[in-house]
Amino acid sequence: MKQNAIGRGTGVRVLAGRAVSAGLTAALALAAGPAGAAAGEWPAKPLRMIVPAGPGGSSDPTARLLADEMSKRLGQPVAVFNRPGAGGNIGMAEAARAEADGYTIVLSWTGPLATNMALYKAPGFDSRKDFSPITKVGCVPNILAVNKDLPVQNLKDYIALSKRRPNGLTYGSTGTGSSWHIAGAMIQQEAGAKLVHVPYTTPGTATTDLLSGQLDSMLPLVIMMVPYVKEGRVKGLAVMSTTRSPVLPQVPSTTELGMPELVSDTCFALLTSAGVAQPIIDKLNAVANQVLADPQVKTRLEASGITVEGGTAQQLGDYIKTETVRQAEIVKAINAKAE
Repeated sequence: MKQNAIGRGTGVRVLAGRAVSAGLTAALALAAGPAGAAAGEWPAKPLRMIVPAGPGGSSDPTARLLADEMSKRLGQPVAVFNRPGAGGNIGMAEAARAEADGYTIVLSWTGPLATNMALYKAPGFDSRKDFSPITKVGCVPNILAVNKDLPVQNLKDYIALSKRRPNGLTYGSTGTGSSWHIAGAMIQQEAGAKLVHVPYTTPGTATTDLLSGQLDSMLPLVIMMVPYVKEGRVKGLAVMSTTRSPVLPQVPSTTELGMPELVSDTCFALLTSAGVAQPIIDKLNAVANQVLADPQVKTRLEASGITVEGGTAQQLGDYIKTETVRQAEIVKAINAKAE
């Protein structure tokens, strides 16, 4: 298996196991340090959390859970504001323009943070310059799900069948540049699979076609396929991650299948405006990590498919820089442009 510009999954995602625990421990320690004391009078008023997507999406319940739990620890309300549009760009641009006082935070994810920097000519913000990182929340991997009657039992079968069929195999996505699209493109680029991209306007329509056999496969976030895989209505061939997903532990990861370059996930993160005072950043980081370390919160996030990470603001900043480069390479390789 070749290792080209796209295949750097294992190098990008390094926060796991002991590294995550160390990151959480270091971040939690800030609450008792001088920076925490310096921010003692903050917050003095309610905060708002911008979600650059509409209500009902996968990011919305995560944001509301985090907002509620952070509110308890900050002693001020944290209200969630949905700002959908342009693949997350509208909400991100609004958050970037907010006062640098820490009262506006944003729950974002890989698409707006990294992919959009290459997908759009003018997204309206620069995720590397216009924000102060707070912490990484966690990641949800994509899953390769296929129609139950497709004559394959594993990832290698799928790749081999795609090469044998004159027109290849179809895979659905929620649009050009979406995580579904990029996951499929990675399998094409890295494994030499012969795949035909079929964009849909809604995930529900794609799922309907997958179930009926009109579509051979798709690569959504793993949580979306849980009931269908458990009921045997679709086959889950692999989660595109370094480890198995706790919501579908019976499905192997691409890494254990010997394809560590095929790692594709959506990672959620908390940020605030650029220029916010460091003591406030430290306080937000400490509070967010306290929330993520809470067993009940962790259980709820894991039930939604998120592998909780947490960690320092610096770790998140490094992730954004690295992932932006990786996503730009993928977007260029598949010649994707925002529709």
